[in-house]
Parts: sequence; structure tokens; C-alpha cells
Amino acid sequence: MSDSHGNEDNMLRAIEQLSPNLIIHLGDCVRDTDCIERHYPSTPLWRVRGNCDFDFSTPDCGLEEVDGIRIFFAHGHRHGVKMNMDSFCNSVCFSGAQLGLFGHTHRAVYAKISGLELLNPGSIGDHLNPTYAVIETTPSGAFSCRICKLEEEK
Repeated sequence: MSDSHGNEDNMLRAIEQLSPNLIIHLGDCVRDTDCIERHYPSTPLWRVRGNCDFDFSTPDCGLEEVDGIRIFFAHGHRHGVKMNMDSFCNSVCFSGAQLGLFGHTHRAVYAKISGLELLNPGSIGDHLNPTYAVIETTPSGAFSCRICKLEEEK
């Protein structure tokens, strides 16, 4: 998920709907992840800071591996993702990652560019159209991605 902008309720609802094995927050109000840690202390959490985050102990980007899949993740503002994807694609490529995750634009997108798979979950903090993404992996190193709209409360 990305760009929560203080909307902790949406984050918690998405986690409740999915029960993930891992949570990744791609910045902009990364402090909201404190709420995730309180409610889901045993679920691993990766996070990076965005342009609205000023806790410099949180990194700008990350590179991790799950089931043999290398994932590069960053908020995207330092890569200029609102202008074009060149810098971000270079970072994903040079990191050796198969999947690049970014936020910042508030627009959910899953695309393949020059052999790279790129995923932006959109904004979980959006009050009208909150979205997040799901990445499913297999121990053999295969993965699939999908963008999800947060279900309305009943």
C-alpha cells in the first residue's frame, strides 16, 4: 500500500480483508505504519519514506527478496515517477529486481516496461477510491500482481 496520508482505518480494513503474510508501505505518512505494528505485531512490515515523510531513519528505498523474487521498492518522488519512469526503471534494473514497487502518483497501475514488472498500488488513503495491491508468490519464484479496490464498510 502507499500514500495513506493519515487514513489508518483504510489501511487496517485492507489488512483485515486480506490477512497478508507481509505488508509493504511505500511512503507518504509512513508514520501510519505504527498503527499496523500495534494491530499486527507478528506480520513483517517493510516501509520507505515518501516526500511527505520527515523521519530520516526510514530509508528512501529498499531491496528485499521473497520466495526467490527480488523486489525493489521506493516511494518514487526521487525517481520523478510523475514525469516518466526512466529513473525508476533504471533503479529496478540495476538492483537486479524482477519487480519494482512505487507510489507517489496516487494512480494504481501494473505494467511491464522493457522486461520489468512495475506496480503502483495507488493510494490507500484516498477517501473516494482507495486502492492497494496484492502480490502472490510461489516458492518456485513465480509471482502475480493485482490491484484491489478497498471494499466499502458494511
